[in-house]
Amino acid sequence: MKQLTPDEMRQAIAGFLMSRIPDAEDVVVVLSEAAAKAGFSAETVMFDVRYTVDGAPVERGMVLRRQIFGHDLTFDADLGHQWKAMQAMAAHSTLPIPPLVGIEMDHALMGSPFLVMERLPGQIVPQNPNYHRTGWLAELPVGEREAVWRNGIEAVARIHRTDWTNGFEFLDMPARGAPGLPQYLSWIGEWLNWALNGRSHPVAEAAMAHLRANAPADAPIEVLWGDAIPANLLYGDNHEVTGVIDWEFAALAPGEIDLGWWMYFDELFSAGFGVPRLEGLPDRATMIATYEKALGRPVRNFEYYELIAGLRMTIVSMRAVDRVVAFGRLPAENDAWVNNPSSAWVARRLGLPPVVVGPDFTTFTAAIFKH
Repeated sequence: MKQLTPDEMRQAIAGFLMSRIPDAEDVVVVLSEAAAKAGFSAETVMFDVRYTVDGAPVERGMVLRRQIFGHDLTFDADLGHQWKAMQAMAAHSTLPIPPLVGIEMDHALMGSPFLVMERLPGQIVPQNPNYHRTGWLAELPVGEREAVWRNGIEAVARIHRTDWTNGFEFLDMPARGAPGLPQYLSWIGEWLNWALNGRSHPVAEAAMAHLRANAPADAPIEVLWGDAIPANLLYGDNHEVTGVIDWEFAALAPGEIDLGWWMYFDELFSAGFGVPRLEGLPDRATMIATYEKALGRPVRNFEYYELIAGLRMTIVSMRAVDRVVAFGRLPAENDAWVNNPSSAWVARRLGLPPVVVGPDFTTFTAAIFKH
C-alpha cells in the first residue's frame, strides 16, 4: 500500500471532499494527532474538515478507512462490501451507523480504495491496552460495568433481528452454497486454505473438519455483523451504544456466531492471556440470557458456534504472524503461527493433544505492540 505523508493525505482528502460535498469551498482538512491507525485490512484516519457553503462556515468530524493490500488478514477484503453493509443497515434499522460521505474504488488518488464517513460521538472499549487491566471501563464503578456489556450485546441482537431479504440480498453468495451457515462454512474453508498456503496446521484443519461434519441442520439465516467486539462499538456517557462500526465481515449466518465471537474475545483477553476478568462484567449465562431476550428466540448449538470463533481467531493468528514475519520483525522459523492461545483453546475444545504456547508467541506479541 502506498505510504502518504500527512500533507499528501490532507490534500487527497480535501480534493475528494470537494467532489463529494455539494457547493463546498475553501476545504481545509485537519488530521487528528493520532491521525492514522493501521489494522489488518484497513487504515483508519480521523480528521476534522472545515469548509464554507454559500459563505457559511461548516465544521465536521470524519473518519477515513483506506484498504490495505498485501499481507491481508483475509483473502477477499473488499471495502465496497463494507460500504454496502453500512448503507443497508442505516436504511433498514435504527442502529447508530456512521453517515456515509463517499467511497473511492480507484487507486489513483491514495494508492488504494477508501471510504469516508461521519465521526459519531463516543468511545470504544480498547483491546490495547487490555480493558481487563486498565482504561475507562476498568475505571468505572463495578456496578456500572455490566450496563456496558448488556447494551453491547443488545445492539448485536438488534442486528440479527434485521430481515436479510429486505436490502441485504447482496450478502447472499450462491457460489458458496445455500445462504446462511453452508455459505459461511465454505468461506471459512477458503480462508483457511488461503492462509495455510500449502502448510499444515493440524488443530485448524481438525476444527474445520469437525464444523463441516457437525453443522446444525436447522441453523437460522440472519444478518451477521461479523466482528462483534466491544472495540467496534462506540459508547456514550451513559454507556449507551452511540455507534456500530467496522462491517467488513458482514455475512448471512446464524446470529450465534456473533455472540460466540463476542464471548470468545472476552475470554481470550482474560483467561487466554492470563489476566483476571474485570469484576462486574456479566457471566456466561447472563450474557446468553441477555442476547436471547433481545433477539426473541433461544440460543441453540452455542458450543458449535463458539468453535467457529476459535477457528476464526486461529486463522487470524496465523495471518498475523505471517504478516510480522513478512515485515522483517520476526524470523521465519517463529512458531507462533501454529502455537498460540487460540490454537490451544481450539485443541482443548476438541480434545486434541495440548498446544504449548511458548516463548515464540511472547516474541510475536512484543513485535506487534512495538508498532
